[in-house]
Amino acid sequence: MRKTIDWNSVSSRAVRKGISVIGLVALAIVAQADPQVLIDWKAPTKPRSKMATFSVGSDRALIFLRDEHQRDLLTLQKAIGFRYLRCHGLFNEEMKIVRRNPDGSLSFDWTRVDKFIDQLHAAHLKPFFELGFIPEALASGKQTIFYWRGNVTPPAKITEWQQLVSEFARHIIARYGLREARSCYYEVWNEPNLDGFWTGGKDGYFSLYAATAKALKSVDSGLRVGGPSTAGLAWIPDFVAYCKTNVIPLDFISSHAYAAMQGFLDENGHGGGTVLDTSPETLINGFRPSRADTPSKLPLFISEWGPSYSPRDPIHDSYVCAPFILDKVRLSEGLVDGLSYWAFSDQFEEPGPPHTPFHGGFGLLNVDGLRKPAFFAYEMLAKLYDREVKVDQPRVIATKQGKNLRIVLWDYSPFKQDAPNEPFYHRDLKPTELPPVNLEFKNLPNGTYHVKWWGTGYMRNDVYGFYSKMQGTKPDGAHLPASVLQSLEAKYQSPESLPDVVVTDGHTTLALPMRTNDTWYVEISRK
Repeated sequence: MRKTIDWNSVSSRAVRKGISVIGLVALAIVAQADPQVLIDWKAPTKPRSKMATFSVGSDRALIFLRDEHQRDLLTLQKAIGFRYLRCHGLFNEEMKIVRRNPDGSLSFDWTRVDKFIDQLHAAHLKPFFELGFIPEALASGKQTIFYWRGNVTPPAKITEWQQLVSEFARHIIARYGLREARSCYYEVWNEPNLDGFWTGGKDGYFSLYAATAKALKSVDSGLRVGGPSTAGLAWIPDFVAYCKTNVIPLDFISSHAYAAMQGFLDENGHGGGTVLDTSPETLINGFRPSRADTPSKLPLFISEWGPSYSPRDPIHDSYVCAPFILDKVRLSEGLVDGLSYWAFSDQFEEPGPPHTPFHGGFGLLNVDGLRKPAFFAYEMLAKLYDREVKVDQPRVIATKQGKNLRIVLWDYSPFKQDAPNEPFYHRDLKPTELPPVNLEFKNLPNGTYHVKWWGTGYMRNDVYGFYSKMQGTKPDGAHLPASVLQSLEAKYQSPESLPDVVVTDGHTTLALPMRTNDTWYVEISRK
């Protein structure tokens, strides 16, 4: 969630049952020959990009001490396996880190920080540390942001901030080891170009960054520090120039980008009017110049991204979010080195605790751990093999390992909106039927293959769609009754197996039913 900002500037069962094996080489009879996707087993391959699952976001560090948050984190990791996690509030007052002694010196208590990091490690995640906000004992003012009151003023004494940072780094090394500490990332602050997040201005942030980088490197030169962590890909050229001119350590560039082209939401949850930017170049037209502005040897991380910067936007719950994610991830490959989707759970309290089960929260999972279509988009990407097969179509990713194939394909046809996301994406948005997609396989090794598939779309693994059509289920609060949760869980569609196909001449064809904004995952395994 961002403060006010102009972001312009900165298959049915019946269809499945109709599929059959014809002779030895055909998996499906297709009424139409178009569109056709050719997957040649002998086509050139390349390493599959892993930048989509580089990182994922969350609310703030303290929330990881709650059992239900860890429950959902483990669900996420079992299905997807992100490598890093980034969240706010590492140094928030609620973390109880800093205490000023009677003599004016500082004492540090890392108990809650350790619990947070230990929860990440239990889920096989590494921290992408966001160093902020200011503990009250070090703050120069009282301005805070969000329900949980992160102090956004500069440190009263930069030397005390440096002491906090260096003591933190020493503690991480002492507790987790030098190798682990060096494998983390240390990002300085969050969105300092927005006055709601930082009151010190651009020059003040650059000075804060320099002091932080020097403090970290004074402990160990191998700790990776970066920024500017701005909203809307701002300040990158000036930040790079500042670090170069002043010989300030810089190990990565980070910034944020969302596909909302108007509207706002403030730290109190007030605002609205966000509209999904549906132009094909959305996000990508910002990533290209940011890549060019990033020194060639440094990684560029988009440490927050998604369809909207508002945690009260129904696009996050919609089935359209799944193909949006697949489309933007695909187009971002080669431009950025890591994406961090904001965020993994609707247990997210920037504007306060949520009050309804589906409130347009950022999460891949809702407050009860129900998986949204966006969750399945990431699960599809995570299941792909490490070698990608060259395919001409832009909305198909084919991968292989041994004699097996895993494929993700999708349609992304965002609706033409006549209203902001709220209320537009609360409507019953029915898809348009499209011609089946023919997957034609060429030069497959002969043998018997097992085929299974699953996907998302309107009323297919579409938990908000299921919920919106249920009668008498509107709870008084954020959490659903156990009976309703059980009913919604039962509506998820598991991967479905098709009859085995025998290939004798290297060819076979699979037809997939397709509607607008459908996504499919297909797995073909040699028996």
